[in-house]
Amino acid sequence: MENVHDEGGITKGMVPVSWPVTFGSLSSQHFVSRGMILGVTASGCHIAGTMPLEVGMRLHMWGCPPAKPAPLSIRAIVVWVRGHEFGLDFHSLGAEDQQWLTEFLAEAQRQLLSQAA
Repeated sequence: MENVHDEGGITKGMVPVSWPVTFGSLSSQHFVSRGMILGVTASGCHIAGTMPLEVGMRLHMWGCPPAKPAPLSIRAIVVWVRGHEFGLDFHSLGAEDQQWLTEFLAEAQRQLLSQAA
Protein backbone atom coordinates (compact mmCIF):
# COMPACT_ATOMS: atom_id res chain seq x y z
CA MET A 1 0.00 0.00 0.00
CA GLU A 2 2.36 2.65 -1.25
CA ASN A 3 0.08 5.62 -0.66
CA VAL A 4 0.00 5.42 3.11
CA HIS A 5 3.50 4.02 3.49
CA ASP A 6 5.05 6.98 1.69
CA GLU A 7 6.24 8.90 4.70
CA GLY A 8 5.18 12.44 5.12
CA GLY A 9 2.31 13.32 2.92
CA ILE A 10 -0.47 12.87 0.47
CA THR A 11 0.73 10.97 -2.56
CA LYS A 12 -0.61 9.70 -5.85
CA GLY A 13 -3.83 7.76 -5.41
CA MET A 14 -4.75 9.35 -2.10
CA VAL A 15 -7.89 11.48 -2.17
CA PRO A 16 -7.42 14.74 -0.26
CA VAL A 17 -10.12 15.34 2.35
CA SER A 18 -10.59 17.39 5.48
CA TRP A 19 -12.52 15.21 7.93
CA PRO A 20 -12.46 15.57 11.72
CA VAL A 21 -11.34 12.42 13.50
CA THR A 22 -11.17 11.16 17.07
CA PHE A 23 -8.75 8.35 17.81
CA GLY A 24 -7.70 6.33 20.79
CA SER A 25 -4.96 3.86 21.55
CA LEU A 26 -5.56 0.11 21.53
CA SER A 27 -2.03 -0.40 22.84
CA SER A 28 -0.66 -0.19 26.38
CA GLN A 29 -0.58 3.64 26.28
CA HIS A 30 -4.23 4.61 26.73
CA PHE A 31 -5.30 7.99 25.34
CA VAL A 32 -7.97 9.69 23.25
CA SER A 33 -7.10 12.52 20.89
CA ARG A 34 -8.49 14.49 17.97
CA GLY A 35 -7.16 15.40 14.57
CA MET A 36 -7.98 15.83 10.91
CA ILE A 37 -7.91 13.22 8.14
CA LEU A 38 -6.02 14.89 5.29
CA GLY A 39 -6.11 12.10 2.71
CA VAL A 40 -7.67 8.68 2.32
CA THR A 41 -7.37 5.51 0.24
CA ALA A 42 -9.34 2.27 0.46
CA SER A 43 -6.74 0.85 2.84
CA GLY A 44 -5.36 3.76 4.83
CA CYS A 45 -5.20 7.46 5.53
CA HIS A 46 -3.00 10.44 6.40
CA ILE A 47 -3.86 12.27 9.63
CA ALA A 48 -2.70 15.47 11.31
CA GLY A 49 -3.08 14.96 15.06
CA THR A 50 -2.36 16.86 18.23
CA MET A 51 0.24 14.57 19.75
CA PRO A 52 3.19 12.50 18.54
CA LEU A 53 2.57 8.79 17.97
CA GLU A 54 4.88 5.86 17.30
CA VAL A 55 5.08 3.48 14.36
CA GLY A 56 3.32 0.23 15.23
CA MET A 57 0.74 1.76 17.57
CA ARG A 58 -2.74 0.28 17.19
CA LEU A 59 -5.56 2.82 17.10
CA HIS A 60 -9.33 2.88 16.99
CA MET A 61 -10.54 5.93 15.09
CA TRP A 62 -13.85 7.55 14.35
CA GLY A 63 -13.74 9.70 11.23
CA CYS A 64 -16.54 12.14 10.45
CA PRO A 65 -16.97 12.67 6.70
CA PRO A 66 -19.55 15.43 6.16
CA ALA A 67 -21.49 13.37 3.60
CA LYS A 68 -21.86 10.33 5.88
CA PRO A 69 -24.60 10.26 8.54
CA ALA A 70 -22.59 8.14 11.01
CA PRO A 71 -18.83 8.22 11.72
CA LEU A 72 -16.48 5.73 10.09
CA SER A 73 -15.28 3.31 12.77
CA ILE A 74 -11.85 1.93 11.90
CA ARG A 75 -9.10 -0.02 13.64
CA ALA A 76 -5.70 0.82 12.20
CA ILE A 77 -1.94 0.62 12.68
CA VAL A 78 0.42 3.60 12.53
CA VAL A 79 2.85 2.99 9.66
CA TRP A 80 4.76 6.30 9.56
CA VAL A 81 5.10 9.39 11.74
CA ARG A 82 6.43 12.88 11.06
CA GLY A 83 5.85 15.23 13.98
CA HIS A 84 2.13 15.23 14.66
CA GLU A 85 1.26 13.80 11.23
CA PHE A 86 1.02 10.07 10.63
CA GLY A 87 -0.15 7.41 8.22
CA LEU A 88 -2.51 4.61 9.14
CA ASP A 89 -2.98 1.23 7.53
CA PHE A 90 -6.58 0.09 8.06
CA HIS A 91 -6.74 -3.18 9.98
CA SER A 92 -10.50 -3.53 10.44
CA LEU A 93 -13.32 -1.67 8.73
CA GLY A 94 -16.98 -2.72 8.96
CA ALA A 95 -18.80 -3.81 5.79
CA GLU A 96 -21.04 -0.71 5.68
CA ASP A 97 -18.11 1.65 6.24
CA GLN A 98 -16.03 -0.18 3.61
CA GLN A 99 -18.87 0.10 1.09
CA TRP A 100 -19.35 3.80 1.82
CA LEU A 101 -15.61 4.47 1.51
CA THR A 102 -15.36 2.52 -1.76
CA GLU A 103 -18.26 4.52 -3.24
CA PHE A 104 -16.79 7.81 -1.99
CA LEU A 105 -13.39 7.04 -3.53
CA ALA A 106 -14.95 5.96 -6.84
CA GLU A 107 -16.92 9.21 -7.04
CA ALA A 108 -13.85 11.28 -6.14
CA GLN A 109 -11.89 9.49 -8.89
CA ARG A 110 -14.67 10.21 -11.43
CA GLN A 111 -14.64 13.89 -10.45
CA LEU A 112 -10.85 14.11 -10.77
CA LEU A 113 -10.95 12.48 -14.22
CA SER A 114 -13.70 14.81 -15.44
CA GLN A 115 -11.74 17.86 -14.20
CA ALA A 116 -8.61 16.64 -16.01
CA ALA A 117 -10.49 16.21 -19.32
